[in-house]
Amino acid sequence: MNSKYQPETKCRWKSYQIYRLVIWGWMMNEISAVFGPADMSHHGYYIHMMLYTTAAIFIGLPLVYSEVCIAQYTNCDSVSIWNYFPLLRGVGYSSIFLVLLKTMYVMVLSVWYIEYSFYAAIDIPPWFTCADFNETYCMVKRVNVSIFQHCLETQFLFDEDCGMRTASYCFFQREIGDNNTLESTTCMHPWKQIVASSTISFSIFVLSLKKDKFIQIYVKILAMLITASVFVLLSISLSTSGSWYSAKTILGLDWDTISLSDSLRPISLGFLSVGTGYGILSHISRDVPFRSPAMMSVISSTLFSICFSIMMGLVIFSGIKSMSYYHGEEENVIEFGDSSFFSPLASVSEILIYFDAIAIWSFIWYFSILLCLYFIIWLQYLYLRYLIIHYVSFAHGHFKLVSVLVALSMTMLSWPFLCSDLTSSLSDSIEILQICNSLLFSISLYWIYGYQKHSVDIVFMIGIRSSYFWKICWLLNPLLIIFILFAKLNHWAGGEYEDSYEFPCIDLRCDELVFYIIFVAHFSIILLGALCEILLYFKNDKVLNIFFPSEEWGPIDIILYRSRKMFVPEIMTTEFLYRQVRIHRYTRKCNENKKCGHLDGDLDNQSSIEIGQWSALTSN
Repeated sequence: MNSKYQPETKCRWKSYQIYRLVIWGWMMNEISAVFGPADMSHHGYYIHMMLYTTAAIFIGLPLVYSEVCIAQYTNCDSVSIWNYFPLLRGVGYSSIFLVLLKTMYVMVLSVWYIEYSFYAAIDIPPWFTCADFNETYCMVKRVNVSIFQHCLETQFLFDEDCGMRTASYCFFQREIGDNNTLESTTCMHPWKQIVASSTISFSIFVLSLKKDKFIQIYVKILAMLITASVFVLLSISLSTSGSWYSAKTILGLDWDTISLSDSLRPISLGFLSVGTGYGILSHISRDVPFRSPAMMSVISSTLFSICFSIMMGLVIFSGIKSMSYYHGEEENVIEFGDSSFFSPLASVSEILIYFDAIAIWSFIWYFSILLCLYFIIWLQYLYLRYLIIHYVSFAHGHFKLVSVLVALSMTMLSWPFLCSDLTSSLSDSIEILQICNSLLFSISLYWIYGYQKHSVDIVFMIGIRSSYFWKICWLLNPLLIIFILFAKLNHWAGGEYEDSYEFPCIDLRCDELVFYIIFVAHFSIILLGALCEILLYFKNDKVLNIFFPSEEWGPIDIILYRSRKMFVPEIMTTEFLYRQVRIHRYTRKCNENKKCGHLDGDLDNQSSIEIGQWSALTSN
C-alpha cells in the first residue's frame, strides 16, 4: 500500500470524456453491434427491443455499476478484485481464459466483416447479382420478383422448399457457411482469412507501441463515425418505400407467434451486451481516482450503447418493412439460414439491397461494425499484454517482444475457428461462460459479501447513498441470471452443424467436442483456484476466513484504508454535508483574512459564502 494519499493521481485515459467513450466502445461489442440489431429486427422489433433494453438495464447495468465501483474502490485488476471473496479468486483467472476465447471469436467475426466490407466496396457486390453463381436456382428477390412470388406460393401450397436460393445465401455459403471441419480442404487453409487476421494483429501491434495514445484517438474517431453512419442509414431507411408500412406480423405484436425461446434470446443478448464477466471493465477502471465520477460515466455509456443497438436494429427493421411492401405485403420475405451467423451477414446484405439498390449503404453498415469489432480486439490485446508484463518477471524488460508474441498468438489461435462450425461452438461456449462468471460475481458480491456492505463502500467512495433501484436489482440479480443460464443451456445451438466432422470413437462431432473442452477447461481453472486458496488458508490456520474479505480488501491507499474501517455511513446526510461545506469554506475564509468573524444567514443564503474548492473527502 502507498503511505501517502495522492489526490493528483489521474486516470490514464486523460479525461472522463475519453473514459466514457472507452467504456462505450467496449459495450459496442459483437452482441450490441452484430447479433442484437439482427435478432431484434428479424423476430418482431418492438417486443424484442423492449426485452433487450429491459434486460440490459435491470440485469446488466447493476453488474457493470458494481464492477466499476470495486475497481475504482480498490484500484485492483481482474484477479485481485476478488479479494472480497477469496474462495472464488479463481474466477479472476478464468476470466483471462474467457478473454482469450473472446479475442479469437471476435477476430474471426472481424475477418468475415472485412470480406463483406471489401465486396461491398466494389462496383457490384456479389449479393446484388447471380453472375458469380452459375446455378439455375439463384435469384435476387428485388430483381426476380415474379420468381420469388412463385417460390413463396409453392412453399405455401405444397409445404416444401421450392429449391430457389438468393444470391446473398449463395455468397454466404461459399465464403462462410460451408466452410466447416467436414470440408477440411476449404476450412483449414483459407488464405484470404489468414491474411485478413494477420493484418488486424499487425496493425494493432504497431498502433499500440505508443501505449494508450492511439487508442484514445481511435475511440474518438469511432464515436463520430458510428454516430454519422447510424444517422445516415436511419435517414435512408426511413425514406425508402414502405418503411412506414405496418402489419401485425411484421411489428411482432402477434403474441401467438412468439415462443418462449424467441423471448429468451433478446433477454440473454441484452444482459450480455454490457460486457461484464470478462474483467475488462475492471481493467479499464483500475486506475480511476478515488471519488471521481467514473461510476456515473458508466451509466451514460451503457445507455448510449443500448441506444445505438436499438437504432441499428431499426435500420434493418425498416428495410424488412420495405421488402414486405415491395413484394405485395407478403409476410415471409425474410430468409432464415441454418447458421446463427446467417441473419447478421447474409440476411442483412439482402435487406440492404432494398435501400435503392445502392452498394454504399452495405459498405457503411459492414464497415461500421468492423470498426467496433476492431476496437474490441484492441482493448483485449492491451489487457492480455498488461497481464503478461505485470505478472511474468521475464517480461518486465521485454515490452516489444511481449507485444509481438501477443499479436501473433491472437492471430494464430483464431485460425482453426475460421471453420464455421467451430466458430458456432465457440460462440455458444463464450455466452454460457460469460453468464456463469457474471452469476458467480453476482452471488458472491450481493449475497455472500452483502449488498448492504457494497452499498456502504459506494457511500464511502462517492458520498452518495445507493438508491432503492440499485439495491432491489442487486438483490434479485442472481435469481434472474440463474433463469437466463437455465434457459441458455436448454436452447444452445450445439446441433447447428449436423455435418461437422464426427469422431466415431467417442461418438461426438467436432463442434461438440470443442464446446466440452472449453467448458471443462474453464471450470477446472475455477476449481483449481478454489483448491489453492483453501490450501493456502489451511496452511495459515485461517480456513474459516476464506468466506470473508481478505486483509488486503479495500482502498489501496493506507489513509483511505484506515478511514474505511472507521467510516460510519449514517453521518452521510444532507444536513451533515451542508454543514461540512460551510465549515470548510468558513475556515478557509478566516485563514485568508486572519480574522474570524460571524457568518450571517442560513443554509439557503449562499450569497454570503465564498465559493471555494471542496471535495467530498472532507465529509469523512
